[in-house]
Amino acid sequence: MGDTEMKGLELKKVWAAILGAVVLSVGIFFGYEYVTEPKIVNGVVSKDMDEEGNPVGVTTVLSPEDTVYFSGKKNRFWIEEAEVVWYKGDIKTENRMVVEKEVASNKADYFSSELSVPEELEEGRYGVTIYVEGKKIIETKAEFNIKNK
Repeated sequence: MGDTEMKGLELKKVWAAILGAVVLSVGIFFGYEYVTEPKIVNGVVSKDMDEEGNPVGVTTVLSPEDTVYFSGKKNRFWIEEAEVVWYKGDIKTENRMVVEKEVASNKADYFSSELSVPEELEEGRYGVTIYVEGKKIIETKAEFNIKNK
């Protein structure tokens, strides 16, 4: 091999090493983002659900006699169950009303919950959060108001 061929081969090795490092860095970045980003997204409150489990009538203002649903979109295939927590007032531990555990995803890949209380809801501000079952990090939340018509 001549001197020019040796330099060309060395240059190819350097470029291959640089390209490999870039590809590895990008792969690590996107892998980290995939694992650490929210596993449940787009939390919404609605008045109804369709037959597949998609939220219908998404809103932030409801009346006391409305049925209240919360839906959070499943963002990772391996998440099996979620925990939904409903609040009266600010989203704080002392304001918890209902905790629903082991909520499974539906056909539309939403985790959905219906707020069940014995009587009509009082006027005021409410909130709802969702956690991956067994974790303590809020994945997404929604706030809504109950107002008389």
